[in-house]
Amino acid sequence: MPSRSGATLADRVARLVADSPEDRALPTTREMGDRLGVANTTVYRLLHRLATAGVIWQHPTSGRYYPAAARALLDRPKPVACLTRRLELASEQYRELLEGVSARCGSLHRTMLLWHDDLLVNHPETASAPVFASAAQQRLILGGFLDRHGGSAGGFVLDHVWSDEALRVFGERLQPAAVLYRTCRLPGFANIRADFRLGSLMALTHLLARGFERIMPVVPFGGDPAVAESLAAFENAADEAGCRSRLTRAIPASSAAERAALIENVRREPKRTALVCAEDNVALFLSSAAREAGLKCPERVGIFSTMGTDFAARAGLTHLRHDFRLMGRLAVEALGSDPPTQHTLHPQLAVGATT
Repeated sequence: MPSRSGATLADRVARLVADSPEDRALPTTREMGDRLGVANTTVYRLLHRLATAGVIWQHPTSGRYYPAAARALLDRPKPVACLTRRLELASEQYRELLEGVSARCGSLHRTMLLWHDDLLVNHPETASAPVFASAAQQRLILGGFLDRHGGSAGGFVLDHVWSDEALRVFGERLQPAAVLYRTCRLPGFANIRADFRLGSLMALTHLLARGFERIMPVVPFGGDPAVAESLAAFENAADEAGCRSRLTRAIPASSAAERAALIENVRREPKRTALVCAEDNVALFLSSAAREAGLKCPERVGIFSTMGTDFAARAGLTHLRHDFRLMGRLAVEALGSDPPTQHTLHPQLAVGATT
């Protein structure tokens, strides 16, 4: 009878599905019809019913049918490409960012494509200044990546050192994309950034309340857009708070020699001085150099880091704590937003032993 014949056919197809590997397509409708001795249209209607019932799954691109379990393996969005610096000794910030990216990708069942180029940021020695790629070099690096891997990426999470000049050239190919930490106002780019203005006001308020008579902005190294933005925000905040007279000019501290000269400057100055640095490692070097010079901290000199990773907390530095893990999670979420998301994350003041 037709009902018995139909049930038998369904049973035979069900056995075929059960015996098929999860990652391999079922036979085509024509192949299955020939094997089972029925018309292609009969097989097509049965497969459609099984797909509707969730017994099998149809791939949205190829149209081929698979066992239902294949969907978890094959129906995944393209990976999130993380275009960041190489993780080296001084990369606590990017470890935390990538932990956040990884956690959110995991919860969304997305994979990560972790990629770096040694020329983007070269920083093998923590005590030495990093070397940043120029805008022209960045264009070559980014163009090479996109030519080789751009088509396989389903979104881009970008290190803050990528310049607007380089990103603008590839704006249409970098979609969707999120820029981390620094401010980015390029059309079409999401931006998950730190609130440098609020952080600067918090730092100044704390240092003035602690009685520091002189506040010295420290340049840990050049070439980093976030460092430049942080220093500019600090000076603007001093104007806003009416305490610009307490600030010295910004002093470089990218090498041991520059840090020694800076500490000697502090030693000769009778006023109690606070050093405000936009990088945790350099802030710790300054703390060690002050101690070696016999300057008591915080009685004689204060150290304040405005970057604020777990490293700063472990070292006992007073710092602005930025939630870089949240920043990474929000960056992945921003890849699915339209229009592009703009998040500004407020820092927290963490008072350590250095102020």
